[in-house]
Amino acid sequence: MRGANSKFVAPSPQPSPQRGEGADRVSLSCVDSHDASNTSSRLAVTTRFFGACKTVFVVAIALASLLCTPALADDPVDRQGLPRVDRFALTEAFRRGGEVERAALEAEVAAIPGADENAVVLGRDLDGDGDPDEIHFHLEVAEIQEEVYPGEFVRFWVFAPLGSSQNSAARLPSPTLRVEEGDRVSITLYNTHYLPHTIHFHGTSQPNDMDGVPHITQAEVQPGQSFTYRFTAGPPGTFWYHCHVQDHVHPLMGLAGMFIIEPNRPHNHFAHLIPGAGRITSMAKATREEYQGEYSLVYMDIDDRLNRIPAAYSDPREIEKRMHRDYDSTQRKPNIFMLNGRSFPFTMRDTPLVVNPDETVKLRVLNVGAGVRHLHTHGHHPILTDVDGRAVPKEAQITRDTFTVGPGQRVDLALRTGNDGYYAAGPGVWLMHDHTQPAASNKGINPGGDHTVIVYKDFLGADGLPIDQLGGHSAHSAYFNPEYYQGKLPVFDPNIFNSTIATYEKGWPDAPPTGGRFDYPRREALAALPRQDLIDAERHRPVASSCEERPRSTRRIMVKAGRQYAREGEVFAFEPREIYAERCEEVEIVLENNDEIRHDLMIPGLNPIFALNVVGPDTESARFVTPDEDVTLFLHCHVPIHDKVGMIGKLIIGKGGEPKVLAQAPAAESKTYKGVGVVIATVPRMNRLIVNHEEIKGFMAAMEMSYPVTPPDLLNSLNPGDKIGFIIDAGKSTIVAIEVIEAAK
Repeated sequence: MRGANSKFVAPSPQPSPQRGEGADRVSLSCVDSHDASNTSSRLAVTTRFFGACKTVFVVAIALASLLCTPALADDPVDRQGLPRVDRFALTEAFRRGGEVERAALEAEVAAIPGADENAVVLGRDLDGDGDPDEIHFHLEVAEIQEEVYPGEFVRFWVFAPLGSSQNSAARLPSPTLRVEEGDRVSITLYNTHYLPHTIHFHGTSQPNDMDGVPHITQAEVQPGQSFTYRFTAGPPGTFWYHCHVQDHVHPLMGLAGMFIIEPNRPHNHFAHLIPGAGRITSMAKATREEYQGEYSLVYMDIDDRLNRIPAAYSDPREIEKRMHRDYDSTQRKPNIFMLNGRSFPFTMRDTPLVVNPDETVKLRVLNVGAGVRHLHTHGHHPILTDVDGRAVPKEAQITRDTFTVGPGQRVDLALRTGNDGYYAAGPGVWLMHDHTQPAASNKGINPGGDHTVIVYKDFLGADGLPIDQLGGHSAHSAYFNPEYYQGKLPVFDPNIFNSTIATYEKGWPDAPPTGGRFDYPRREALAALPRQDLIDAERHRPVASSCEERPRSTRRIMVKAGRQYAREGEVFAFEPREIYAERCEEVEIVLENNDEIRHDLMIPGLNPIFALNVVGPDTESARFVTPDEDVTLFLHCHVPIHDKVGMIGKLIIGKGGEPKVLAQAPAAESKTYKGVGVVIATVPRMNRLIVNHEEIKGFMAAMEMSYPVTPPDLLNSLNPGDKIGFIIDAGKSTIVAIEVIEAAK
């Protein structure tokens, strides 16, 4: 979720000038004038990079990068990053390139839905070959809940692009990062989590003090702190990065992603950060020279009892003890097997390998899990071209139908398609899976796990799912029913046994088993955990609207945020935790963030929602108008899980009133609401729509928000900028109908 504008304070390697001096004074004056003209008519979120302020500030950054001494590698905070390269600076390259080159350039500078505009900053072209050679990623740590297969919601920790004011691009696996050989790479880790973390760049060459191993090469990055890793990208290849704190647990929780170093080519433009993994649409030049398609494939295996701990407990001390001292990883029982953060049948929708006949597709494979993967491609015999980021000599390259990939290993495969009888057996839909038998199931029920398919385009349905041999999707429909994986439905048609689902378990013989009773491993039936997406949707429903009359008074309130205000059993907190205002009053909130990460003070029940997002240490302000009623509103930090570890409070207006009960909406509720908004992005792999919508009376305030969409083919033909009308099911917080009102120009 994100408001009309997002507020971001850029990281800087130099101490900030005193308030009211230099470029800081210029940017603040621009923000104040903007706020003054919009205090009662828009979502009160400020931004330093807005309008004229952005131009002034970016120029100041560029000059500083030329005149100032670079920050040391161990600087705790990198406050400015690198000067941004935008599409206007690359106009000639855009005109010079063909259709593919122009698309690559667009991908390089495109915004990442849900992320701050400075999540990836492109710097100077150091070698004069027409593409940026300074790449700065800004990553934070997020705790998220994902539906990995129908009905199975699991808690994960991931690295994520720095989030925007009311949104996040966090997903499993952690994002795919891409740079070019010789690039100067900076990666700032903002530890927004409640436990210490680091980043280790596995297989790459970097200085010893950038290796990310706690107590050997660096100190752990504590909650509320940041650290910038800097190195020059070495030889090209497929690598990965992961947290090296408590590394028997943290990577398996999701703190891992693929890191790709591309060969150096002139005018080599591509998307440097891809949320999650999967199809790589903006292929680098060297890859396009040999391949017609490219995929990143990240395999994981998890024991969901480990992932359940941070979801079941709230005190970070108890979570630490149960995860790092009680849980014995030597006795873990992996029961969920995933490809790119999903298990079958979602893998068919999330990462089908879509191919054409007579082409070669590059598959980059990473095994993050603790088990060995034995990848088998039906109907195809790929060629092993690279192992652990190093090319296999031509004479040593092998062609197989099953490849073994151990924990932490990477293999690159060249998948040839067509019907030559040797590399490929012809068009169709072909299974690709891990031949380790438990990995073919979801908690013991088949089909499941990391199954996906190689699907030729002519066999791909309009909804993005492969067409099965019955001429449709009927053979797959049962697997999208959560009850199938809850063990409530037979795996075969009951008609085989002249039975029905209603009578299936009736009339069985009462006689004891032949040979006596015996035991066998049984599926563990754990109660479902609350769904965080429904809780968040309920929490953000408006409960009070800003006063429509002219404010009767004004008030300025200072709120401090950071670790230093946390009490025992907390990690982050606001001070004060209760703030007071009168009815129909214009309130200016001054947020002083004393941490080196971002905090986002939000009043979710207020319509329009108030949110103030500040990357610290820094101080910023924004205004809103209180309701004309005595009411107590909930406030919290909207950065994921900060409220869980202490950052909550109250806004008491007038005499106050009982806070609204933020109960989870019952699943059986079927009430629907109509909304109107503008498409920000579609995320087909997750069946989600990010839409900036107007207020939905009785359901949600005006905001940018991500909603699941069903059926998924509603996303077909939607484009960013389309104005749409939609219907949303309140109980599931899911969009169930979409109509394009006005297509984007």
